Amino acid sequence: MDDPRFLAVRVGDLVAVRNTGDWWAGQVIHAEGGARCSANSLFQIACVDSGAIRTVNADAVIDILCPREQQSSGPLKTAHNHGHQAERTGQRDQESNRHGAGRKQR
Repeated sequence: MDDPRFLAVRVGDLVAVRNTGDWWAGQVIHAEGGARCSANSLFQIACVDSGAIRTVNADAVIDILCPREQQSSGPLKTAHNHGHQAERTGQRDQESNRHGAGRKQR
């Protein structure tokens, strides 16, 4: 007989959870072992749709959608620089402030 899927779950895994008929996907942020052994008994999982952090019984996890090791991660990449991002706009670039005083030239 195969071991229950939740026994293989690790922090960082993307998992499918079934609670009372409906299911949702989330990322495991904490795993709690049992009192007598280290087998998973509770998980804290961040829902990918709402961001809500839920505590669920381990047996509510029905599958591992993407193990942490297979997720692409790494350093953040710089966003593409558009020409309009370099334009200087906004209150600090106006000739006077809201009180009507002229802006000092440097």
